Amino acid sequence: MTDSDDALSDPEAVSTDHHAGLASFDDERSNCGVGCIVDLPGETTHETVADALELLENLEHRGTTGAETNTGDGAGIMVDRPDEFFREVVEADLPEEYGVGAMFVPTDPEPRAELERLVIETLAEYGLDTLAWREVPTDNTGLGATALESEPAVVQVFVAPADDADLAGRFTGEETFGVDTEPSLRGFDRALYAARRAMEKGASEREGRKSFYVLSLDRRRVVYKGLLKGEQLAAYYPDLTDPRFRCRVALVHARFSTNTLGAWHLAHPFRNIVHNGEFNTIEGNINWMSARENDLVHAGFGDDIETLEPIINDPTQSDTASVDNALELLVQTGRSLPHALRMLVPEAFREDHLMDTARKDFYDYHASLIEPWDGPALVIGFDGDQVAAVLDRNGLRPCRYELTTDDRLIIGSEVGALSTDAAEIRKCDRLQPGEIFVADLEDGRIVPDEEVFAELTDEQYGQWVTHNQIALETLVDGTEAASQRRDVERQSSDAGPGDVAEDDSRSVPVRAYQAAFGYTRDSLDHLVKPMAEQGKDPVGSMGDDTPLSVLTDLERPLFSYFKQLFAQVSNPPIDYIREELVTSLETRLGEQGNLLDETPAHAEQVVADSPLLTGDEAAILREIEHVGGNHGVSSTALDTTFDPEESLESAVAELRREASNAIEDGADLIVLTDRAAGPERLPIPGLLATGAVHHHLVREGLRNRAGLAVESGGAHEVHHVATLVGYGAGAVYPYLAYESIADVVSGSGGADEANAIAAYRDALEDGLLKTMAKMGISTVESYQGAQIFEAVGLDSGLVEEYFTGTEIRTEGIGLDVIEDRLRSRHARAFGTDPELDRIGEYENRSSGLYHGWNPNTVGTLQQAVRNGDYETYREFAALANGTGEDARTLRGLLAFDSDRDPVP
Repeated sequence: MTDSDDALSDPEAVSTDHHAGLASFDDERSNCGVGCIVDLPGETTHETVADALELLENLEHRGTTGAETNTGDGAGIMVDRPDEFFREVVEADLPEEYGVGAMFVPTDPEPRAELERLVIETLAEYGLDTLAWREVPTDNTGLGATALESEPAVVQVFVAPADDADLAGRFTGEETFGVDTEPSLRGFDRALYAARRAMEKGASEREGRKSFYVLSLDRRRVVYKGLLKGEQLAAYYPDLTDPRFRCRVALVHARFSTNTLGAWHLAHPFRNIVHNGEFNTIEGNINWMSARENDLVHAGFGDDIETLEPIINDPTQSDTASVDNALELLVQTGRSLPHALRMLVPEAFREDHLMDTARKDFYDYHASLIEPWDGPALVIGFDGDQVAAVLDRNGLRPCRYELTTDDRLIIGSEVGALSTDAAEIRKCDRLQPGEIFVADLEDGRIVPDEEVFAELTDEQYGQWVTHNQIALETLVDGTEAASQRRDVERQSSDAGPGDVAEDDSRSVPVRAYQAAFGYTRDSLDHLVKPMAEQGKDPVGSMGDDTPLSVLTDLERPLFSYFKQLFAQVSNPPIDYIREELVTSLETRLGEQGNLLDETPAHAEQVVADSPLLTGDEAAILREIEHVGGNHGVSSTALDTTFDPEESLESAVAELRREASNAIEDGADLIVLTDRAAGPERLPIPGLLATGAVHHHLVREGLRNRAGLAVESGGAHEVHHVATLVGYGAGAVYPYLAYESIADVVSGSGGADEANAIAAYRDALEDGLLKTMAKMGISTVESYQGAQIFEAVGLDSGLVEEYFTGTEIRTEGIGLDVIEDRLRSRHARAFGTDPELDRIGEYENRSSGLYHGWNPNTVGTLQQAVRNGDYETYREFAALANGTGEDARTLRGLLAFDSDRDPVP
């Protein structure tokens, strides 16, 4: 077994060494089998557990193994607490209400003893007595070598509130909303939650931490799982086959990890859910959750709220584990399980004209609080009282269910997951795209979708949205700025960049600004012009045979060092044209507020139909002040240009300070603008400014308090806009691209130019939708800040500082090179005769970018084929491979590091 193989099953390696080598745990993907058995009348039976285990075995084709056929990717089961069983096997007098903690601990006695002391001490800090420990019986006969090498010990700890602990007083308060749970039980639940988070933090600094993991710590649920195949689960845990082990609910999961091997702690179920699918926006979701932490306030948790942070326990954990963390926070702070699921995985509601208004208002309001966790997903959750299942808006994961004549509910990834006599099936159906399904254990029935929303919807949501939400379109229609702005944008091509530039720079031709911001004749002729004429992103041949930006001597914009990712393995892209109903470009700008509360002020945001702003919209946003409800929304524009005497690094640092100060002073919207660029001012590259400010505000705990818009002279391609949005911009105004339209379309009349700008904007929007769809993302709210890119050819320190969390496998240029190129380009642009380079990006030119398929390589290949000349082919291969100083690809930089003779 190699070191990398060992790391794959090592929890510590997952969190500390996930960038070792080319393999990365950030690439974790899975497509799994899930199932659930519910006895709706509420009878606890062993049959429920036995049927769940049979269902799990029948889903074996959805789980998988590696090279070892007896090591699975993971399997597990979550059940409601088997009270009778525990009272018989635990050597303690269990009270009426008690909690059970299931844990993985080291097999080494010394670190195990230390960690168990940590557990006892932490429980005591939160008013909980440790009643007993139980060594969970396990049988590892038949497990593969990989599972055995990382196998932990499995224990259960039984806890109850201490006699002198007032958990209701400590963990409940005057809460504005929430599930109606008896205060003492609510306090107990929250004490268990806070204690688990505290012990997880404490364990991270202890010896043996790599083998410590809390499967569950709850008064109503318990989890059994491991690095197992579905068919091994029952044999490994003899508890599950004991006739005394009786339950009314059982959730099972067979894991299919498509990119890496599994690990004991990554098996499902997690503490609240099982999941089949992938959350494509997970990087952004984690970043946004981190940004919210500084604003989290809850009457029940009080100062203990800090114990729960970071909400996402480990940013390198699986996407399901992260969703489980987020869901748990929402449920523990008062929202019901269906409510929390609908916040994280909402329906496509914006274009659904048949949807009930109250339901739309529910989604519209909660979109002000949190972005969708987007991607193909079936999530089944269990909170002890309800089982709820939700399917993504596209319905890209299967969920079938059957209801038997004796009111047993069977949910599975497919029909027939559990063998059932057809005569016993009363109803057979499937979960529809975006639908939620709830089984209420207290009432012993399936709650219809309409009834679920009757509980969730409240007329106050509609009132709050109506009275506080600000539609950008109405602001534009209600001001004189529209007509003023149209006059500005009808300037001829020899006008300056607009109203922010100094008077003496207005005579500078647009060509100079285009050169300063990195435009080329290629991009204008092959992209901007066709987009302005046709309203579509131009279609080109597949593939790009030009060198990576870091491998060419020609200057390339910072945008080009970021490569778009796309849906792979089990994660399908979506058809944004035919599935228009589920896509949305709607964007929100403003403060998000405390996620754990619901007030009218949460709806005070500016809502735009698209992140691509018109001139009128940009003018409004730049100067908006206390528009809206009570506090309203106010903006601050920050200049992202700097004096040539300054350094780029100091300019970025100053911009970050200004952003923080503006938010502290009450700004709800930060507008980053480089419109002051000119002969005497250098522009910070728009992507660098956006990423730097976004991540700085995340680290400072201020990002949640303000929206971010960018006025960028450099953005003129679809990829440019995609990167700006992907790194945090809620809106983009490509002003120089608009002003360049007159230079590339025939005729400069107002009407023609206005139509061309509108067509160009449509093309950018269409291209952004296409870019999102390639990754299976439906909404721009999910795409914003999601960082669905890989950096290629940038210094890792630069990426970590300004584009934190972006995947990078190669080193490259740093801020110094970016600054040198910026200054060089600026000097040429504002020299005596600015000209745009024609670099041959889309067609071969002798003085331009190197193309892998050029006359020399094509001619040599043709000659080799026609003449059957192997030596000529070798010449072609040498040209195509390009190694050493002639390298044009990463492959060309690699060589075999071996002293062995080649295989003959």
